[in-house]
Amino acid sequence: MTDEERKTPAPQTPPAKPNRGFMILLAILGLAFGLPTVYSGGVMVGGAFGAGEFPTIGFIVQLALGLMLAGFGLAAMIAVVKSFMGPRDGQG
Repeated sequence: MTDEERKTPAPQTPPAKPNRGFMILLAILGLAFGLPTVYSGGVMVGGAFGAGEFPTIGFIVQLALGLMLAGFGLAAMIAVVKSFMGPRDGQG
């Protein structure tokens, strides 16, 4: 690297703005499909355990899929909230 290359500062590019509409859409879809799936899967798994049986793999998969969708929806909702908060300035 030459001295001339060291003196030249790198160009400053502004950070890309987050696509809030898309994040809100993902949050709504994740929660709209995830929460009812968690509820119904939990009812079926709980009912099977309550009857003294082991739940079938389909019930367990449904519960896991619902938890995954609901978690994804909550993560997207947190990202939306953080995007509205803006960058921290280090004070307070």
